[in-house]
Amino acid sequence: MIWQLRIGNWKFTFTFAQVTDVIGVNSVLPDGNHILMWDFDNVPLKKVVKALKAVQKRHKLPDIYVFNSGKPNNYMAYCYKRLKWRKALAIVLDTPYVDYNFIKYAVWREHFTLRVSPKCGRWIHCIGVIKSKHKPTANIRELKSWVEYETLTRPSKKYVLEIPLKRGE
Repeated sequence: MIWQLRIGNWKFTFTFAQVTDVIGVNSVLPDGNHILMWDFDNVPLKKVVKALKAVQKRHKLPDIYVFNSGKPNNYMAYCYKRLKWRKALAIVLDTPYVDYNFIKYAVWREHFTLRVSPKCGRWIHCIGVIKSKHKPTANIRELKSWVEYETLTRPSKKYVLEIPLKRGE
């Protein structure tokens, strides 16, 4: 719920929402580069895998690890390819169905963040790996940037950024 009050040229806004604290990992590596991270909300697994396979092939990416976030049709993915921020962002933007809010906050913060702790009793679990012949250039032990943050227990309306796999679709 949001309450607003205007007094002259001043506007006061009060927000009331139920939140929960979670822990997340950031994409930034100690050398300033990033790994790839994706967040998909309300997207069937078949579409997620198809989108990730296409971007993996197009950008010659190593294995992509796919996780369920604890809700049906909500997925996250990691790829241990060391990239400059703008290139990492471009690859994630080149992936269909990525959650709009995930992209919005990543652009604002200049890194990706994915939740790793339970949220309201929902645990994250790995559901598979999209294999590749390309070798990783980073590894999980290099992820040293962690954050505790609050998130809404029941998110507001979500928007999904849908980008076609091929031009003209």
